[in-house]
Amino acid sequence: MEQLLARVERLDALAEEGSDSLRQEIAALREFIAQRAAGEEDRTQQAAFLQQLFDLIPIGVVVHINGIVRAINPAGVTLLNAHSAEEIIGRNALDFVHPDFVARAVSRIRQLQSSPSEREFLIVPFVEEVFFTVDGETRDAEVAGIQMAPTDEGTPIMVLIRDITEEKRQRRALEESESRFRRLVEVLPDAIIVHKDRQIIFVNDAAVRMLHVESPEALVGRSIMEFLLPEERDFIEERIERLLESWEPLPTSKNHLICPSGEKILVEVRAFPFEEQGEKAILLVLRDITEIERMRQELEANEAKFRLLADLLPATVYMVDEEGNILYLNQSANATLGYTLEEMQRTKFSEIVDRRDLIKGIRSWQALNVGETDYYEIRVRDKHGGWRWSAVWTTKTKMDDQTVGLGVVLDITWRKEMERALREHAHRLVTALEEERRRIASELHDEVGQQLIGMKFAMERALHHVESAEARHAIQDGLRQLADLTELVRELSLSFRPAMLDTLGLLPTLLWHFNRYTARTGIRVRFNHSGLDEVALPQAHSTTIYRVIQEGLTNIARHASVDEAVVEIRVSPERLWLKIEDEGKGFDPAQALRDYQSSGLRGMQERVRLLSGKLEIKSDPQKGTVILAVIPIPPASDS
Repeated sequence: MEQLLARVERLDALAEEGSDSLRQEIAALREFIAQRAAGEEDRTQQAAFLQQLFDLIPIGVVVHINGIVRAINPAGVTLLNAHSAEEIIGRNALDFVHPDFVARAVSRIRQLQSSPSEREFLIVPFVEEVFFTVDGETRDAEVAGIQMAPTDEGTPIMVLIRDITEEKRQRRALEESESRFRRLVEVLPDAIIVHKDRQIIFVNDAAVRMLHVESPEALVGRSIMEFLLPEERDFIEERIERLLESWEPLPTSKNHLICPSGEKILVEVRAFPFEEQGEKAILLVLRDITEIERMRQELEANEAKFRLLADLLPATVYMVDEEGNILYLNQSANATLGYTLEEMQRTKFSEIVDRRDLIKGIRSWQALNVGETDYYEIRVRDKHGGWRWSAVWTTKTKMDDQTVGLGVVLDITWRKEMERALREHAHRLVTALEEERRRIASELHDEVGQQLIGMKFAMERALHHVESAEARHAIQDGLRQLADLTELVRELSLSFRPAMLDTLGLLPTLLWHFNRYTARTGIRVRFNHSGLDEVALPQAHSTTIYRVIQEGLTNIARHASVDEAVVEIRVSPERLWLKIEDEGKGFDPAQALRDYQSSGLRGMQERVRLLSGKLEIKSDPQKGTVILAVIPIPPASDS
């Protein structure tokens, strides 16, 4: 345009010298040039507008000629994961098409490259395809093609690309959700019925089974009122009207349904508002509770029987919650403790149960799993302030989604008194036995021993006055037998009760006994102790410990076949721990305690039990034996 204006200027200069016609021609040319300049400006503005529009289109726009990309808008650059248009312009458009859709894309290009009509250009509507981004990622898209005005290079094709990857993902998720919902509805144990204008339009498999029909077709299309008892129809009609008016779920109700077979069932009904193609409908969730109701009635009857039986029992039957509040007591609860039922129900266990026993009971309760049972004994204060012993059997269970404790309490005060009397009697027997042992040991040592020594002196004097060789041999043989008898009496005296246990105490007596035991059996005794020489043990405790160790080592010598035994004693001001161990043949303790010959083991247990202690025997064949005893030590004033 500038070159044309320059030529016009030169012609204008010549026109000053030329004719008027030349000047007219030049004027016309100027006007033509001005018009062309104005048109160029309009086209420039239009092109700028179109470019701005092209850049602002929110979907991807790609223009290609003969398959080679010539232009792409920013939305298309973003859609293809490119950094700039230069990464895409000049490349083959089919490079971005998934192989499964290349044939379709080629067919579309050929269709759009055909000669355009005079009035309109060809348009291929949106179809779904899959394409690649510049980094190889796949995207779902809707693609449309528009034929543009032909150029010297060919027919440009504008491709519109709308990314539907997220839309398809959501659609697939919705379809999967709907499929899962349908499957869920079909497998639900509760019956689902949807009705509109009282006509059934949908039922699930559970509804088919519940109403005992062969298929949903036997129910769909029928009135919901057909399946109701005549006396309940007005109530159901009122509920339907209320739900349609309030458009809110209704409270659960219990109604009877009549199956097509004529069978009557009881159902629990929940009703919800439901829209079906924009119209109001009602969704019903029904659960057959015929059997549950029958069981409930039986349960109520059984509960009445249980209460009657519980009230007749001579023991306390109770139910408590997790906080220890009493939920139920039978009529016998006040017989033992003297409280009325009202007083007991207002009372917490912590107010009447001995604190130590209460802690034991709480720990027992906490350790129980639902369905497990435990037994323990507690001391309970009666209404008059006295303490009574009770045996408790308790179990943890669930009732109405609440964890509760059920239990039976039996008064065992009489048994405890009898056990105490038996223990005292046994203790007196053991004491008398030890006293008798001490007396026999003393008599063997003091009386029999002295007489044997006197006989020995008399025979030795007689030996000096006998001249016959045969008589001398006879006296010497008698002296040897007398020496053996004296030693035997001495051993018997020590076995009955070593005097040093009363004079020197437990520790020196044990050391003496271990040395004597090793000398007689060849079995070494490894003795470890702590605190034994620091605590003054009651005489009964010293005797019991000595007798248990004596019996334990005797059993090792008889049965274990070992070269070494271990004895350990630990003493604190409150209790004494004793362990006797060997690595010998071992045995079955349960069988041995059942055997009438194992009186030594039972004697050990009884001696320890008399001191309120506990003795445990652990052994297996060929795995050695461990005897463990724990004995409480009473305060010095009680010793």
